[in-house]
Amino acid sequence: MQSTPINTHSLLKLIKERRTCYQFLDSKIHPIDSIELQNCLQAAIWAPNHKLTQPWRFYIAGENLKNQLAEVYADNRAKKKTQSDPSCYQSFYEKALQKFRAIPQVILVGQVIVEDPIVRQEDYAACACAIQNFHLMAWQQNMGMQWSTGPIINDSRTYKLLNIEPENIQLIGALYLGKIEENCQPKIPPKRKPIEEVTIYFE
Repeated sequence: MQSTPINTHSLLKLIKERRTCYQFLDSKIHPIDSIELQNCLQAAIWAPNHKLTQPWRFYIAGENLKNQLAEVYADNRAKKKTQSDPSCYQSFYEKALQKFRAIPQVILVGQVIVEDPIVRQEDYAACACAIQNFHLMAWQQNMGMQWSTGPIINDSRTYKLLNIEPENIQLIGALYLGKIEENCQPKIPPKRKPIEEVTIYFE
């Protein structure tokens, strides 16, 4: 096995420091370079997958698609917020629309659906690994990401915009990506249970 430039300490540090990010720098001032995005996609497609099914599909939203998705997002968001008071719908809709449009880059991730339930489960695991790879590469390049599984990925309008059918490709996540401040990590990092609490050794 060939050695790689990154050492054990650096790799573990990268994994431990990765965070989900909800706030991004202004993309007009801090744009995402196309090479940086390609690096994330390259990392993603090298995720492990049984029998090389390569079940992932990535849909990179340009400004036109992002604006259309913003309307789907805002509608879902506003309807949820105004279940008890529909009169506030427009106010919440506009706020949600502005929030979504401010996301520098939106990537939708789909899983190719097969009939075999075991393969389908394996493929979902592979797609999750691909998203983790994507996220780690993004973090290494000073980009933050949120993997969202909100209503937008289950909305029929989203499938129509992407020209896909849910029985063939199921959307499993919306990745919201953007440049972040170097010191954006929380002061108190999230805790993990000790290895001893989650690991059982057998003879």
